Amino acid sequence: MLKTREPLATAIAWGTDVESLESWTAPASLESRIVTTLEIANRWGYGLAEREISGLLYGGPEDDAAVVNALASSSAVTFRDGFATMKGRDELIDKCVARRSSNGKLATTYFEIAEEFAKDLLRLSPFVRSVAVCGSAASGGLEEGDDIDFNLFAEDGAKYIVYVTALLLGVKYSLRHGRRFSGGASFLGILRKVTCVNVVWRESDCRPFARQDPFLAFELLRSVPIAGTEHFAAIVRANPWLRLHFPQAPSKPAPAPSLPPSTPSSGSPGVATRRRSPVRPSCVG
Repeated sequence: MLKTREPLATAIAWGTDVESLESWTAPASLESRIVTTLEIANRWGYGLAEREISGLLYGGPEDDAAVVNALASSSAVTFRDGFATMKGRDELIDKCVARRSSNGKLATTYFEIAEEFAKDLLRLSPFVRSVAVCGSAASGGLEEGDDIDFNLFAEDGAKYIVYVTALLLGVKYSLRHGRRFSGGASFLGILRKVTCVNVVWRESDCRPFARQDPFLAFELLRSVPIAGTEHFAAIVRANPWLRLHFPQAPSKPAPAPSLPPSTPSSGSPGVATRRRSPVRPSCVG
């Protein structure tokens, strides 16, 4: 069983066992929970904005003012310009600040393209159950040239056909939108990369997930489902281990500020209908 003062990221890395949901407790102090949250975010390559740490906090949400006070007094944390990171990773704050200024003008366009891609994928592949945006688009830290990252959920037996369909569809989006992504990576060494499928999870992969670590939990917490939002929520409910790390996870998915949940049509995952307010810049991914 985990000790109350041991950060979970460290415990998982050293193979500490979790006996049960009922017996496990989060790190005792608020500072320990903040440190664990930032360790997870730093592993993904970004810091976190002051205003969002309380909601993403490992062990469950806390009062904003208490979190700010703990950030300001912690010797393990660098906290400036509205962002926080672990001491020694100060460059991530500079990265956050730079991306904060670029995110606002890019977010609407990126989510329009993401929704267009999701609709095309659902038309081409009846095996897709949910489409979630992840990475910098989901975290609110877009930079010119970033591609749009997706996590896909599919029926059993359809993983590879869904992946190949999404890959080929990506060629269409590189041809259509590649000029907007001129500063980014290339696709097949020829076209500019616009979309990127990080993973395709089958039903049997995620009910429950074999991996049950805080990094996957954080990835799911930060994902923005834009199609099949009810299916995504069902996956979260089917993985009660998420509550070990983030008790707020069962209330997810909470879309980005410009993306309210969709109401799926009969027999179809459905795509979210977006409001026209921009995604607020918060951090990088």
